Amino acid sequence: MIKNIIFDLCGPIITIDLGLMNNKFFQFGVKGIDNPYKTLYKAGVTKEFEKNQIPPDEFCDKVRTVLNTPLTDVQIVEAWNTLIVAAPKHHATLLKRLSKKYNLYLLSNSDVINAEYFRNYVGQTMGYDLFSNTFRKVFFSCELGLRKPEPAVFQTILVKEKLKANETLLIDDCKKHTEGASFAGLNTIWLEKDTDISELFDADDNVVYTATSPLM
Repeated sequence: MIKNIIFDLCGPIITIDLGLMNNKFFQFGVKGIDNPYKTLYKAGVTKEFEKNQIPPDEFCDKVRTVLNTPLTDVQIVEAWNTLIVAAPKHHATLLKRLSKKYNLYLLSNSDVINAEYFRNYVGQTMGYDLFSNTFRKVFFSCELGLRKPEPAVFQTILVKEKLKANETLLIDDCKKHTEGASFAGLNTIWLEKDTDISELFDADDNVVYTATSPLM
């Protein structure tokens, strides 16, 4: 029986498009690189930042080096936060309702820059402090020093919140993340493209979408 649900943020709850970030970098003068975000990801910069292994000023220095650009810190932060397409209000309505039946948690691979922006954006757009009033706890990778799909990040949450793995469900739009959660013993739902989280529950808010059983 599912008693706890851990939601991913980007994809299931808010919609993002990394192409918007890339376009902003291009507007600021980045040249000779087809995909700035992917370039930074392959260089390991995003993973380091999401695990809080480097501070914002060092992150900006690495962005300048990897992208070979003289952008200022302010421009880099603006580009880095230019990725949200929408924060659907019907998701807030659904999550409020689900919070009456399940213990809800949020787990996001986010660095300190994005995490702060996400908090402010979601609250302003949805007109409701979703993070504080709906989720029992919000976990950002930059605060845990761990990131999905590492099984350790899920095990850490289970221990911190005293949850049972077989009573806990992860909903994430990244298959690798659900695989990592399965190794930690959680039930998982890989939210495939064009599937809305509202489709995962029936009129009584029971999980109706087929969940993947733990690998352990």
